[in-house]
Amino acid sequence: MRKAGRSSRTSEIEHGYTPTSIRQMNLEERITRRLRRNRSRQLVRDYAAVSPVSHPPEPVAREASLERILDALEPAFSGALPPSTYVWGPKGAGKTALVKATFDLLAGVSREQHRGIHTTTRTERPKTPPFVYVDARDADSEFALLAAVLNGLLDRPAPTQGVSTGRIREQISREIDGRDGVVVAVDHVGEPRTHDLTSVAETLATVEGTFVWIGIGRDSPDVYSTEPDQVVEVPAFRRHAMVDVLTDRTSAGLSRNAVTHEQLRELAVWAEGDAHDALAAVFGGAVLAERNGTDTIRPSDLDAGIDAVPCPCIALGRVLSLPKNWQRVLAALVDLPRNDRTSVTKATDALATSSGIELSAGTVRRMLYELAEEGILDREPAEASGSRGRPPSRIEPLFPTLVFRELYRERTDE
Repeated sequence: MRKAGRSSRTSEIEHGYTPTSIRQMNLEERITRRLRRNRSRQLVRDYAAVSPVSHPPEPVAREASLERILDALEPAFSGALPPSTYVWGPKGAGKTALVKATFDLLAGVSREQHRGIHTTTRTERPKTPPFVYVDARDADSEFALLAAVLNGLLDRPAPTQGVSTGRIREQISREIDGRDGVVVAVDHVGEPRTHDLTSVAETLATVEGTFVWIGIGRDSPDVYSTEPDQVVEVPAFRRHAMVDVLTDRTSAGLSRNAVTHEQLRELAVWAEGDAHDALAAVFGGAVLAERNGTDTIRPSDLDAGIDAVPCPCIALGRVLSLPKNWQRVLAALVDLPRNDRTSVTKATDALATSSGIELSAGTVRRMLYELAEEGILDREPAEASGSRGRPPSRIEPLFPTLVFRELYRERTDE
């Protein structure tokens, strides 16, 4: 099937004398059990667990790809610097989940080793170099990229207001003084508004010290002039692995029996190896089921969740990394009636007069055109009106609208 825009300890003391501490624990467990039972009546226990923009600390069903990434980083485990590496594969293959989880763990190990050395009289160096993970979607300029690297080296955010790029470079150099080098992973390279491999390598080369970069992206390494020493390809999920991912995420985020195994299998077939789209469909189905007051995701809810995931679909993380006013325009756009999206002009007029936008019609129009050029919106030719000249273009979002609505409202309500 092809994707078309259309898943204790319980202390029960029955006899005899019970010490006070055990009696108290038994009462606590009884209350906790009742609270848990009450919560279980809610369909969604944790939206983050089924969100396509959240990543678990322990990714599942990617053992082979994880081993290849660890093989690429192997020299670091004995104190040497690994070679530069490019990790690539299609959207929704789990690249971010794998690299981020690995770097989060190794960064913690490196910090503990470094602290231990400074609190003793030993002079040996840390066994592993510092590891820093940077999301290029949140660091789309040279300054932002270097500031993110500096934050990754520190235990606290570095002050960046009123600080020059040169000053950031100096701070990084001081932080890595005496170390053999730093391993920096830069995720989502090669997207609109982000760095490519060449830009990453050139920016890191401007800082005094040794940096090894690990790039993560979707494009084949052949499209770049900068050649990594190693390449790790992460393929799309196989069907059985996708079911494992969905089972793991829905078990953590939804109430028991909220979705059936058969629904997850059907969803895995539809998603064609893309975990992002599969989770977006489950998330959307759960949102609709909760609105309807049901404690399970019905087939109609899941169908509607699938229909809210366009084909092709861009990663929702790209949309949520846009400036706030751009997201505000998109949030108003997805709430417009379809009749108000039959042309750029109609959409512009409706959005410019929407409450909360507070932007001129010219600014809104420019945003819509730029969002279409970046592949976040699609300008589909509208039906011919019989008038002469260029036909109008209907505006369609290329991201999961149900998930975006929910996450955007959650963010703006905080």
